[in-house]
Amino acid sequence: MAGGRSRLAKSMVKYGVRYGPMAFEAVKHGREPAQQALQAALAKRSARKKALEHALTVRDGSLLKVIKEGQAVFFVFSGDAIVTTYPPVPQSSYPELLRHADLDRRESAAELAARRPKLADRLPRVPGRARKG
Repeated sequence: MAGGRSRLAKSMVKYGVRYGPMAFEAVKHGREPAQQALQAALAKRSARKKALEHALTVRDGSLLKVIKEGQAVFFVFSGDAIVTTYPPVPQSSYPELLRHADLDRRESAAELAARRPKLADRLPRVPGRARKG
């Protein structure tokens, strides 16, 4: 058994010396695009969440998603008036962003909040325990 472990250790050292620098470079270069993609996904989710929370606080709140340079921009409306955007964009660019947008596709904040799954709905059911609520 000891001979097998020492052979394995020797092989690992041999391949580590031979391929270690290439593996290090591959991980280093592959990590940056993966991190950027993850940060972009988290930023989009964060922007939508903030926009929905804001839209729930205004009268007749609604959201409209518009794509700008490959990034989602969420417009928060109160009735027919634009309140703000998430992520923030300059107000001077609003007309350009909304030029080809279909304003009838706005979604009511109350309906979006009601559609959002609750945490209790996603948790697994524990046998033998009755749920409250």
